[in-house]
Amino acid sequence: MEASEKHANAAVGGSADPNTVLAVIYFLTIGVIVLGTGIYFFVMARITDPEVRLMDLMVTQREVQHLIDNLSSQFSNFFRLPMRWRNMKPYYTHHSLSWAFIVSLFASVVVLIVSLVLKLPQVVRISTLTFVASLNALFMTRQHLYYIRRTYLTYDAEHYLVLDTTSFHHFNWSVFNVVQIGILLLEFVQLLSFPIRDLVDSIHLAGQLDSDSPDTASFIIGIISMFANLSSKFYIIQLWFLVAVIACIAAVMSAIHVYNAWWPHKPIALYWVKYLLPLANLLYLPMLVMLIGSAACLSKLGTDDSKGAASGLLRCNDPAINKPLYLSFTVVAYTAGYVILTAFVTSFDRIPIRGEIHYRSQGVAFLKNASMLLSIDFLLVANSYRHIRSILSLVIVLSMVCFNISTQPCFVDQINYWRTYGLCCILWVSLIVAMLTNESSTLTKLSIGGIAGSLSVGVVVLFILFVIVRRINLAAMKANDRAMERDNLVDSNYEMAQTQQ
Repeated sequence: MEASEKHANAAVGGSADPNTVLAVIYFLTIGVIVLGTGIYFFVMARITDPEVRLMDLMVTQREVQHLIDNLSSQFSNFFRLPMRWRNMKPYYTHHSLSWAFIVSLFASVVVLIVSLVLKLPQVVRISTLTFVASLNALFMTRQHLYYIRRTYLTYDAEHYLVLDTTSFHHFNWSVFNVVQIGILLLEFVQLLSFPIRDLVDSIHLAGQLDSDSPDTASFIIGIISMFANLSSKFYIIQLWFLVAVIACIAAVMSAIHVYNAWWPHKPIALYWVKYLLPLANLLYLPMLVMLIGSAACLSKLGTDDSKGAASGLLRCNDPAINKPLYLSFTVVAYTAGYVILTAFVTSFDRIPIRGEIHYRSQGVAFLKNASMLLSIDFLLVANSYRHIRSILSLVIVLSMVCFNISTQPCFVDQINYWRTYGLCCILWVSLIVAMLTNESSTLTKLSIGGIAGSLSVGVVVLFILFVIVRRINLAAMKANDRAMERDNLVDSNYEMAQTQQ
């Protein structure tokens, strides 16, 4: 703890309280993001012609109503499960798995409460992992069923047919698209930080770092992960802030739902909900990963993983932190935040404008859930099962790569292509980390520079391969376009000849 605060204190000249500085920077960052989003939409609305603005407002109202309908359908599908076997037809597999995950969910809650009361740290860790994994598995199962039902039973089949067949080769450099690319880069860096953090801890345990180096590395990783690994006092501020934000979101949603249900003749206008989507997508991983990291750190206290660890994910080992209280609030906040945010960011299915970076909601659902599974794997699985953790991480990232290639979740082909490159880089880093962390003899023989070099060489080689393949594909596309133009010209000449005869 002291080392991390020392690095933060050195960054501000050694005079100011590092926790105060971190808190100010953290809230300023969030404020700039929120304010910047608001200013962008406000300016765009003011520079648009009145007629176009009116049309945009009408389109926005339809899109938001569609989002609300999808969100309502997702919540209904998540909370309404058939109690009898005959009522499960024809989705026996989905409903059976859902009930199995629900049983696991409630059993883990009971065990977690008992283990916290009896102070059994190993049982606390296992029950926390079981609860979080069961919750994610349950939501993914119900969401998959929702998409199946939507495909075959939707009232707006033509809308989804257009979504499935729409694609663009290029995008324009609008402010909206720049923000979307920024979100992708942040997501890439955060996913990459999981295997890097695992590697840093393994190098520390192998004795290749001095006492300050692992804390320096953890401090840098914490900054990359939206201030997730800095100091115990800042952790307290950050956790209660996120708990308050999620509680406010749940309260506002409940209040709007109750009001509109009781007074349908004077409903609350919800066109502004669309403007929250960029914020939700940008803060999705930072918020939920912070809560998973909190659960991981709190459940790690008193176990073998806390002995000799470089720093863990969060600085929760502080006398002022009540472990049962903080873990309980963390689990409740994660449950509400994960369900609400995931349902929200996967309910927006609009037909994009040409050149706009936008995603199919089913692709968003899979990649977001896979990202959360990856964070659960790296943060909650114990170090004694490091080999299993490595295998699971490779399976998860490989499934993300295959899904991105096969389904093309973005409407812009370029984004899908370079997102695949980013996921392949994460797969490469995860593979090298898996090899090094499970072979301590190999890890002790390699220098820090050698490890960094092997990671960098793989990333560069992948980049060169992707550039070459991209150029070959573009040449093939141009040749195909020329062939189609030639065929169209021949056909038109033939029709003109037939008309003259």
